[in-house]
Amino acid sequence: MPLIRIVDMRQEKRKAKGLAILGEKLYGAILARLEKREQTILFLNRRGFSTSLLCSACGEARECPNCSVALTFHRNVARLSCHLCGHTATVPKKCPACHEDALIYSGFGTEKVEAHVAQLFPKAEVRRMDADSMTRKDAYRETLRAFRAGKIDILVGTQMIAKGLHFPNVTLVGIINADLALHLPDFRAGERTFQLLTQVAGRAGRGETPGEVFVQTFTPFSPSIQFARHHDFAGYFEQELEFRERCDFPPFKHAVLLTIRSAHEGRAKLSAETIARRLREALPDEFIRGEATSAPLEKLQGQYRFHILVRGDAIVRLSRLIRETLDKLPLPDDVVAAVDVDPYSLL
Repeated sequence: MPLIRIVDMRQEKRKAKGLAILGEKLYGAILARLEKREQTILFLNRRGFSTSLLCSACGEARECPNCSVALTFHRNVARLSCHLCGHTATVPKKCPACHEDALIYSGFGTEKVEAHVAQLFPKAEVRRMDADSMTRKDAYRETLRAFRAGKIDILVGTQMIAKGLHFPNVTLVGIINADLALHLPDFRAGERTFQLLTQVAGRAGRGETPGEVFVQTFTPFSPSIQFARHHDFAGYFEQELEFRERCDFPPFKHAVLLTIRSAHEGRAKLSAETIARRLREALPDEFIRGEATSAPLEKLQGQYRFHILVRGDAIVRLSRLIRETLDKLPLPDDVVAAVDVDPYSLL
């Protein structure tokens, strides 16, 4: 198993090689691999060049008109893009809100990491593998073939390089930001982070030369990161079960997520509040009945979304009572109530 080193970016940020993309330790490790003609994989599960376009005068961010997320800047096509609905927009010269010439790019994705690493290591062959760079039919196969042949020194990529790849000459894996999914408002966020870290770490040291993994994080003492560091699957499983039991989440209680959505925010909100009130009246006290709240991803593909989370043991009975409650409650034609039993995501 590769040696996993945790890099506390709270300390490294002041010493980072520009924009806090590469900490000093990871920079040094890449340099050492290049000198030994060994290969490196750099992982960041976020596409694009900059994650948002901000106005430094008024603070306005360019958001997707259909989804409640900031548009991502892609430098290779010089456009802003939404990764949820596919909406694209041109890059304005001035802020559309205050008309000041004060737009700045914030954050970074794989495209910026590729450009930054190529600048730091000008003699290295750096390539990127993500959904934006692999659009040609044979691009994925050609990139893997070149990497396997040793023609690429550093491969930057998203989740598509996280598992299933076997390259004996890869002795270093750098995880640029391990915190991206860790703090999402979802009870499975820690599990997904642990899973991704262990999968990506497995790309290093698959040959005779021992591998090394650098995990850059602002939360170094997170259980997901610490258990992944020690390759302790049993330990993580045990603490995750304790957390789930304490909070009444699956597998100890079944969860039913109701998502009420509409193109009209007011109708979606009113319908969600009405459904939540009726469920509190219809469901016995053995069930944990949640309030109607805005979904973490409030707007998606032009639809405003509200959540109601209900938990309990008797899932057949719970599902029946929810269905009966919804059947008795006529909703406006443009309001949809979707029911997801034991949902994979709460976003």
